[in-house]
Amino acid sequence: MRYAKYIKPKDKTDIIGIVSSTVLMLVFCILAFFVGVMFYCNVSLGYYPINGESMQPLINASGKNTDYVYASYNLDDIDYQDIIIFHHPDKTAENGYKQVIKRVLALGGDNIMIKDTGREVPNTDQTYYALFIQYDGEGEFVEVDEPYIYNKTSYKTLFLNDFFVRDQYNKNFIETKDENGVVCYYLHLEEGQIFYAGDNRLNSNDCFDYGPQEASNIVAKVKYIIYGGTNKIWQVILQMLGIYKWN
Repeated sequence: MRYAKYIKPKDKTDIIGIVSSTVLMLVFCILAFFVGVMFYCNVSLGYYPINGESMQPLINASGKNTDYVYASYNLDDIDYQDIIIFHHPDKTAENGYKQVIKRVLALGGDNIMIKDTGREVPNTDQTYYALFIQYDGEGEFVEVDEPYIYNKTSYKTLFLNDFFVRDQYNKNFIETKDENGVVCYYLHLEEGQIFYAGDNRLNSNDCFDYGPQEASNIVAKVKYIIYGGTNKIWQVILQMLGIYKWN
């Protein structure tokens, strides 16, 4: 009986095969990641088109360029500066509320104060009125840094011209004076309340108009902003990776 001669294979690495397998695996992982992100966004999050101009310049509504947001229904960690979807009670609406998108400024237990800082607004003859918060009603009032405000003179215009405490819709703020005798406007939030506003203060109906609202009416918390009106999943991925941060 004759046997085939065993020939030991040459010890040679198949570079082309390894590269091909690696590329295919990489492509598969990228596609799986995209599919996973799309599934997460469209199943776990709500997709909301934006109407109105109250959140400009952060979020815009302009025809085909209208922005959208993905928002989470997990409301366990609502915090200062969060952007929220809110059901504001409205008896004139068919469903009893109007849906708004705003920024959280203060939470239950906080005290709010608006006063003149004495700092001049560049290129104007005005001084800047700022928002101060006494968190949980204790300690010092802290000035809130608000780089997102569309118009830095808006507090003065808001309180001294348009929606001042004399306005029939805004009797929540109390005119008083601080420890230095500076006139200011004071408001206390009860537990379970929230105070929100649009970034474009002069073009926003919010808690500055109708006072604190019940936090139980928060619907969702914005997680991702999609600029340009369509479901551009790559924008979500950039925000997930921390490459682009809108807040």
